[in-house]
Amino acid sequence: MPEFRRAVGAARDASTGSGVRVRRYTREMADFLAFDFDGVVCDSARETALTAWRAAHGLWPDRVAAEPDAGALARFVRLRPVIETGYENLALVLLVVRGVDDDEVLRHFDRLCDALMRDEGLERAVLRRRFGAARDEWLDTDVESWLAAQGFYPGVVDAINAARAPCCIVTTKEERFTRVLVERAGLDVPPDRIYALESFEGAGKGRVLDALALEHPRLQLHFFEDRLATLERVGERPRLRRYLADWGYNTEAERARARADPGIEVLDAAGFSRVVAAADAP
Repeated sequence: MPEFRRAVGAARDASTGSGVRVRRYTREMADFLAFDFDGVVCDSARETALTAWRAAHGLWPDRVAAEPDAGALARFVRLRPVIETGYENLALVLLVVRGVDDDEVLRHFDRLCDALMRDEGLERAVLRRRFGAARDEWLDTDVESWLAAQGFYPGVVDAINAARAPCCIVTTKEERFTRVLVERAGLDVPPDRIYALESFEGAGKGRVLDALALEHPRLQLHFFEDRLATLERVGERPRLRRYLADWGYNTEAERARARADPGIEVLDAAGFSRVVAAADAP
């Protein structure tokens, strides 16, 4: 498959250059488990909303309050499935503040976000820095309240820690925040198996999956994700199984679409535990 070979070539370049670096194992393995973080392991929707409001208030103090009211917070959490990466949170805050209809946001967020960025003269890098800086400030000044604003889905950490197969994290969250939360959760995934935003920004999570497949040509890779769009973008690849976590940031319509896709398995918490437990060790 020429397309896959080209993707693997890109992963090879990344793994030897400034891109993804994957840990080598001395033995071949039957399975390798790759987990998204937010929406699979960590329920960060409330913390994300509060951080986004702080960052947006710093940019637009005349339009955005320092904290959301209860209704705005509830709307943001409900709309969380549209978010893929950090800068989009600030765009979602503006859409909520403007009172854009929830169904419109759920159906057309990408278009609305692009229009907002254009009309406001915004740059992704600027919004990403603002969002990260607001999160840094909160973490540095009151780490306990920052940690208390998020949680971990019941049973997920225990299932991962009990896995016989090696595991890694693949996330669009920045690495410094992911590491703090991995430690807080008691998740047995070492730092060199955390592939955070800095590892693949601009290339997508498929870059990490290609690099892992290249390093371990006989493994069966399992990728657990809560965003259907990400699974669809990754697509079918040799020796890759894709799973949608139904407890994460997705909608019923997306779950129905995933169930109609023969290449994606929709898992509830019990199914997730069964799949993870059944994975073979090296």
